[in-house]
Amino acid sequence: MPPDSPRPRRLSWADVPGTVRRAITDSLGASVVSAESPPGGFTPGVAARLLLADGRRCFVKVASAAYGDWVPTAYRHEASVNLHLPSAVPAPRMWTHLDDGDWVCLVFDDVAGRFPSPSWDGDDLTRVLDALDRSAAALTPNPVPDAAPVRDAFATVLGGAWERLAEDPALPDADPWAAEHLPALVARERHWADGVDGQTLLHLDLRRDNVLLTPTEVAFVDWAWPAVGAAWLDLVCFLPTVAGTTARHDLDAVFSSRAAARAAPPAAVDAFLTALAGYWRAGSLLPAPSYAPLLRREQQLAADGAVRWLRARASGWSTASA
Repeated sequence: MPPDSPRPRRLSWADVPGTVRRAITDSLGASVVSAESPPGGFTPGVAARLLLADGRRCFVKVASAAYGDWVPTAYRHEASVNLHLPSAVPAPRMWTHLDDGDWVCLVFDDVAGRFPSPSWDGDDLTRVLDALDRSAAALTPNPVPDAAPVRDAFATVLGGAWERLAEDPALPDADPWAAEHLPALVARERHWADGVDGQTLLHLDLRRDNVLLTPTEVAFVDWAWPAVGAAWLDLVCFLPTVAGTTARHDLDAVFSSRAAARAAPPAAVDAFLTALAGYWRAGSLLPAPSYAPLLRREQQLAADGAVRWLRARASGWSTASA
């Protein structure tokens, strides 16, 4: 997303009911001196950086079912995952989490970092890819009990999007190349799960605003949607979001520079990338939710990046081949 794009106002720490705020500060053992709501994110709820009276800093995420049942459900899942992340994983440590049956709160280290450059300048991309390698090593085998396999976690998300888009009159204008190559996209998408099995716990939602860079560290945040599968899947989920904001990187070259990618079957990469592209393209054509008016723009950028990568990989495809 362009760095100057406006975002809706984040709900603030003051929007959390007093009883919930007191429960949180009681668990932290210190009162709140100041709270700042940073930009970014597409989940309704409260996100704030807190300065505590004892000088400590932390980051809190708070939501209730009033924001939609899926939000506290996602936060509960995120808490259960963070309880089991090894220290070697490049992620903020979770201090505590609270759940009164309605309100769910997660408290993390506050990472005083920045988002990567929108154009992925300097060594930002290399640093993130190196951190992904470290994350995969630390999360193989999967340390989280009951984490779902990717084929199950994505079963209701991926598959069938390009077939549905064939009936969408907006597709030719939104994506002329995809409209021209629909038979090949539909055929490949049907095989999205053929090569996804593996033993690595994956983040699966890495993009620029889920990454924080300090001078010495990389932190992956928002572990709300992880699942277990082949290590190369995080690269395929992440790299289209890079290509959506800049055309300066050869994604196939970047992908193949990583050991996990070199072990990936090309047909499996094509099928999974095709399904992702369809998911993002279909999402981008829907009305925007009120809590995240810029979500569709983010999905459009991811779809654009995925299709750009597909076009490079699919130079030999015909409009009817599979």
